[in-house]
Amino acid sequence: MHRLVVIDDEYIVVEGIKAIIQREKLNCEVVGFAYDGIEALEVIRRERPDIVITDIRIPGLDGLSLIEEAKEFLPDTSFIVISGYTEFEYARRALTLGVKSYIDKPVTIEKVSEVISMIDTENERKEEKEKERDAARKYRTALEGRTELMICSILDEKAGEFADAVEENLRLIGSYASDIDVYKKEAYRMICVAVEVFVDQRSDRRIHVSYSEFEKCENEQQIAGYIRELVKQMTEVLESRKTASSHRIISRLLEYIDSHYNEDFGLNELAEQVNLNPAYLSILFKSEVGMSFVKYLTGMRIEKAKGYLLDGHKVAEVSEMVGYNNYRYFCDIFKKHVGVTPSEFKGMKK
Repeated sequence: MHRLVVIDDEYIVVEGIKAIIQREKLNCEVVGFAYDGIEALEVIRRERPDIVITDIRIPGLDGLSLIEEAKEFLPDTSFIVISGYTEFEYARRALTLGVKSYIDKPVTIEKVSEVISMIDTENERKEEKEKERDAARKYRTALEGRTELMICSILDEKAGEFADAVEENLRLIGSYASDIDVYKKEAYRMICVAVEVFVDQRSDRRIHVSYSEFEKCENEQQIAGYIRELVKQMTEVLESRKTASSHRIISRLLEYIDSHYNEDFGLNELAEQVNLNPAYLSILFKSEVGMSFVKYLTGMRIEKAKGYLLDGHKVAEVSEMVGYNNYRYFCDIFKKHVGVTPSEFKGMKK
């Protein structure tokens, strides 16, 4: 409900407007009134109304000067002028001050109802526009965040996260777009960013957005389908590069193990060689090699030990030669994997 202040040097006009507001149950509450400009300025300053209805000709401070003063501290308040005058100078000055409307004397129910209704309509439009602007701001913020994740997933070669980010962007665009043209424009902009980053990172121009093909899309489903096909192509490249990278990492580590199997090291030291998290390396190693790092290293040591034993080395020597400083532990591990002790295995040669 609007807070209203009425200003007129005629008592009957002030009371008449108050009666109209109450009788017609208009969306207003009269919170103050005054009969001259000086008093009116104090009432406005104190009550901070949403609407001020004021006569142009009032003692102390004329209506337009009052509006000019009040606008300094209440820029969003709506001012309505009551006037029996039609001089051009009054009208021109009122326009520069942003006066919403005029009420010609005599003041009637119809005239007051009309201007209040006009302000209601204007405020509704203003609120609607503000909601639209707020929704647009929220959309842009959300889209920027998801687009940043999308870009990072391309740079980090995380195909799954990239595909998820694109799907989330499509959902956001769909919830925001008011029609197919807006959806198409926003979706085109989004996928162009993704492809540009992808191509820039890999100098691979096989994947590109065809504007002519994009323009042929007639609905959201076709647009999303076109984008998903591009995403599929990009994720395949990301996955293949990731697989190739994994192969290179594991190949490097297998060479390291082959050269250092006789040294005391574990998964943590191995992870340091390639700057990977040990937990992640454990999963990657098993995925690429088909067995855990410990099982692979143990198997290699046992095979090396067999060769050394068959070459005639003593069991204690072989234990140290393959990286086991604890002789008894070496014998237990060897028997567990081979089925016989190192000494028994060595005797099998004879």
